[in-house]
Amino acid sequence: MKRTKLDIAILYTLAVIIVAAAASPFLWVIFTSLKSSEQIYDASQIIPDYITMDNFKQVLFRSNFIRYFLNSTYISLIVTSVCMLTAVSAAYGFCRYRIFGSLQMKLGILFTKMFPGVLLSIPYYVIMKKIGLIDSHLGLIIINCSFALPFAVWNMCTFFTQIPWEIEESALIDGCSRFQSFIRVIFPIAKPGISATSLYCFLMSWDEFMYANTFINTTLKKTIQVGIRDYVGEYSTEWGPLMASVVLSLIPVMIFFVMVQENLVGGLSAGAVKG
Repeated sequence: MKRTKLDIAILYTLAVIIVAAAASPFLWVIFTSLKSSEQIYDASQIIPDYITMDNFKQVLFRSNFIRYFLNSTYISLIVTSVCMLTAVSAAYGFCRYRIFGSLQMKLGILFTKMFPGVLLSIPYYVIMKKIGLIDSHLGLIIINCSFALPFAVWNMCTFFTQIPWEIEESALIDGCSRFQSFIRVIFPIAKPGISATSLYCFLMSWDEFMYANTFINTTLKKTIQVGIRDYVGEYSTEWGPLMASVVLSLIPVMIFFVMVQENLVGGLSAGAVKG
């Protein structure tokens, strides 16, 4: 059915409203980070009359923010790498081979996602204390992997089941080994699923707060989400530096998204098999 000009106008209007509603919190954070203290507490100045970089200077040069930033980057990259290596291998095995009890194994993996993180905090704390991983980044890496890995395995299984395996069989007939066929044929087709799953793993680890706040005691070992809370005091909040640190914390997420966004479109394997 052909849309009228009125229908198109309504759709564009709704789209603008939705985009404005989604973008307004981010714009407010950016504007606040560029304001002086006087402007922040002036309700009439939504958009700053003049821009100051004092908040960013305070965050970068007069605090431990860079150390927190590096800690979170280190933890998130390791968690993403470990989860993707394990999830891709497990999903490929579940989907490509006949494994006895594979369905039960996958249901067991999914079952672990039924427990909320706060419920597992005390058992995790007891375990980590007994093995000496309290106040260590290795403990956080293990915990973050335990939460990200079940979703990563199931998401990759869902994607691998959509790949026509005749492509791999053709590569095997042409002389490729199993590993070569996976790297040269399956991996390029699976890039959309791998990109989406790796983005989830990175975001989950980057945004994690509860366990990092509970298990890390040393100041220089804090992650960025815990470090940002330093600007929230008992009686006052430093809104300028707080918003500046939030803006800076978004940079790795944006960079990671830009790196994988070209592969976030599925369906690359559509039509790859000749009928």
